[in-house]
This record gives sequence, C-alpha cells and structure tokens, in this order.
Amino acid sequence: MLMWALNITVAMSLAKRLDSEINSFVLVFFRCSFGFMFTLPFIYSEGLEKIKTKRFSFHFLRMLFNASGLLCTYYAYRHLPLAEATAIGFTEPLVTILLAALILKDRLTLAKWIGVIGGYIGVFVIVSPHTMVVNNAFYVLLLANILASSSLICTKILSKTDSTIAILTYTNILSVFFAAVAVVPYWKMPDLHNSLLLLGVGFFGILSQFSYIKALKHADPSFLAPFEYTRLLMAIPIGIMFFNETPSAKVFIGAGIIILATYALAKLERS
Repeated sequence: MLMWALNITVAMSLAKRLDSEINSFVLVFFRCSFGFMFTLPFIYSEGLEKIKTKRFSFHFLRMLFNASGLLCTYYAYRHLPLAEATAIGFTEPLVTILLAALILKDRLTLAKWIGVIGGYIGVFVIVSPHTMVVNNAFYVLLLANILASSSLICTKILSKTDSTIAILTYTNILSVFFAAVAVVPYWKMPDLHNSLLLLGVGFFGILSQFSYIKALKHADPSFLAPFEYTRLLMAIPIGIMFFNETPSAKVFIGAGIIILATYALAKLERS
C-alpha cells in the first residue's frame, strides 16, 4: 500500500506538469497505452496460462469503472493544488468501506471506524470546507472516488480467482480500446516533452495498479482503505519541491492526525 501511495502520487504529479493544451482524454489514452506496454514484460514472464479467465464480464466492468475514474481523477488533479486534491481524494476510503460491507460482507470493526473517522478529521482540518473555494474539479474528484471504490470492489472479487497479471492485462487491453474511441474528438499529438511525461504517467500508473492488486490479495478493502491517507505524506513534499505549493500549518496538523489514525487502525486490527 505504501508503494501504491508513492507511485500514484508520482503519476498525478507528472500529469500536473503536462501543458494545458493536452486534453484529459489524450492523457488517459496515453496512460492506458503506455500502461499496457509496461504490462507486456509481466505477461511474458508469467506466461499466457496465467491470464486465462472465466470472469470476463467482471473484467469489463472493472475496466469501465477504472477508465472513467482515471479520466475524472487526472482532470481534477490538473485543476487543484496537489495536497488539496489528495486530501479531497480521502473521501474514497469511506465509500470503499461501505461498499465492502454491502457487497463483500466485510465486518466493520471498531478499529476500522477509528481509522476512517480519525482520517476524516485530519482531512477536514486540512481542507477547511468553510474556507475552501469549490469548483467543478472538486465535484469531478468526488465522482472519481466513487468510481475508484467500485473498481476496487471488482478487483477484490477477481483477485479470489484470477492472477494479478490477468487483472492488469484485461483492464489495460480493454482500457486502450475504450480510450482510443473516446479520444478521437480531442486528439492532438503531444511533443517530445509531453510525451516523456505521459510515458512516466503510464509507468508509475501501472506500478500503482500492480501494488494495489497485490495488497488486495493479502487484506480486505476495508482494512486497506485508511492506508490511502499516507498519500498525503508523499503529496506535501512533492507539492513544495515541484509546484511551489507551500502547505499551511493546518496541513501538517491534519497530516499528523491522519498518521495517528492509520497507525491506530493497524495496531488495533493486529492485536
């Protein structure tokens, strides 16, 4: 989960460095295309036998949630400060825990509620809803969180029968076709600088997917969800170094609350 947090934060940061004329549909197309390219060595090393599946419909459903979520997420991150976008993104764990309880019948323990509620207190300290200027990107990011949680539930169901490489392969192959159709009205060939950034987005994006799927094979979504808060610890220094986004004191206070809540969850769940 820590590897996932680092990789997804780097991918979002590279997306923010893209020129403004690069449409989000173009971004998602290259993200999916490069992502699939980076899965090819895994497919070769694992063998075609590992990507056989009897649950193609679930793979297709996961692709729809995942590709739509990517589009919304990259749009929002390009139009919001990195730390603020990351903090708003923390509405996803609550959606994940509720969906996991309804669909997967995960047990909602006291520790999980402590992790979620504590994390949200930290988020509210950071975002300060009464002072935050709300724009379209805010609502798009909330939608992205719902789509991402839905994709995660599909992933957990698939991880019980299909290999990690199978889940990655089908999602990325289908996403390339989905994105190729959607990008046609917005197509513009990026220059070398933007192409390299898009290559990086694809590389770190696929690493983040691989890490999350591996994590889901070893733990329930409701346990993993609060660990998403650690992304903020990656976003703050990156925002300072590369985007001149100097966090206020409330960001560090909120981050401290999030760390304590996540630590409490891990400690209580294993005791």
